[in-house]
Amino acid sequence: MANRSAAQPLRRRIAAAAVGVLAVGGLTMVASVPAHAASSGHCGFTNSQPEITVGAQGTAVKQAQCELNWAYAYGHTTNYGNGGNGGLTVDGDFGSNTEAATKNFQIHCMGATNPDGVIGPNTWSALNYWVNQPTYC
Repeated sequence: MANRSAAQPLRRRIAAAAVGVLAVGGLTMVASVPAHAASSGHCGFTNSQPEITVGAQGTAVKQAQCELNWAYAYGHTTNYGNGGNGGLTVDGDFGSNTEAATKNFQIHCMGATNPDGVIGPNTWSALNYWVNQPTYC
């Protein structure tokens, strides 16, 4: 009986330690999700956020074009080839207008001194941040 009663506190300590490890592991898993993984609910074309540049086509480009419009208020400030009414055309083609808008976003919203016009993890993260703010960048 003495062995059993001595073993119970040890089992409790082991169980408590296991719960602690799982809790910390769970927090670590949540914290390790990259910031660029959180897309906006404004556009809804895709949650995929691959690196895209001139020549890319598809839903990720549409998502980026839409987020550029939301985050940087292109419809209010500049005409990027949308028939004279401002804003980027959300057509899924990463052309010169999308590249110019991306570079402007990288300069004005991300503080880039040498913008590359590529939408990679850092630009996606900044887009997702600004799209969800109450003001434009």
